[in-house]
Amino acid sequence: MSDLVDSLLAAVAVLLIPYLLYRVARWSRARTKGAYVLGVALAPVIAAGSVVDPDSRIVNEAKQEKKREEDDAGDPPNHE
Repeated sequence: MSDLVDSLLAAVAVLLIPYLLYRVARWSRARTKGAYVLGVALAPVIAAGSVVDPDSRIVNEAKQEKKREEDDAGDPPNHE
């Protein structure tokens, strides 16, 4: 019985989440004052997703630079 309830809840979530996202998008396109307030309230949460540890960024840049140097074979051969 609980498997049936879990399946129904999952189905409702799969259908309800896209519908709610659609309604929020329509509401925000109407440019209401509430949409601006919600955007301001969610801005820190959205910005937190793009925060990267500076150390890992430096390491990743060094790895990319090393890979570029390894791929660079130097001067092309002289065919004279």
